[in-house]
Amino acid sequence: MAVTKTPVITPVDGGENNRYIEQTSNNFEKGVVSLQEKLTNALTALQADASDPKLLADYQSALSAYTLFRNAQSNVVKAFRDIDQAIIANYK
Repeated sequence: MAVTKTPVITPVDGGENNRYIEQTSNNFEKGVVSLQEKLTNALTALQADASDPKLLADYQSALSAYTLFRNAQSNVVKAFRDIDQAIIANYK
């Protein structure tokens, strides 16, 4: 069995954008930009005054929103992957 040195292509490193699962994942990447920005800003503010409960609440809220969004991305891509694997298994 020959081993190829073909790299694994992911949406993050610029994979082909004509694959449905990668397109779906890339659509989530566009939506995460503002959430990442809010999270970074909240963390920066919290680092300046860690004893302020409002800043801590803002950071926790931003982190929760970011985490939920990333979990949704992961779950959607995994669901499509599982469907594709089931289709392939049915052809065996």
